[in-house]
Amino acid sequence: MSRFALLSAFVMTLLLCQCAPYRAAWQHGWTNADAEDSIMLVLADPPSLGWKRLQQHSSLRPEFRSFLNQMGQPDCLAESVQGDRRYIILYYLEQRRAFSLRTAARSLGEPMQVSGPYPITDKEYALLSSFQNKALRSIGR
Repeated sequence: MSRFALLSAFVMTLLLCQCAPYRAAWQHGWTNADAEDSIMLVLADPPSLGWKRLQQHSSLRPEFRSFLNQMGQPDCLAESVQGDRRYIILYYLEQRRAFSLRTAARSLGEPMQVSGPYPITDKEYALLSSFQNKALRSIGR
């Protein structure tokens, strides 16, 4: 193998390895845009947008990961950005309760604030349960 071919293969390998952080950053931005003002079902298999958002928030914020380790995976989550604040509501349908989390929308330096648990109203429960049941039926569960 010539030096040029060897050098070219090495450079191509380096370039491909460098794409991963950019792809991850792009995907994070993409899921941010999709999550805005949405209620998302949280399913690990197949991975739903809600599950992906939990994973992203957990990787960025240790206190969020700690909260999930303590409380478990929610059934649904809602996410919204208003001004410089990001709001995340985690819904636990079986326990009929929700938690509200608030943090800076664009900064990781400020700790996440948790409020709750709050009771889920009958109307919220019916809506979210219906959403969950339809999604589970559509994937054969």
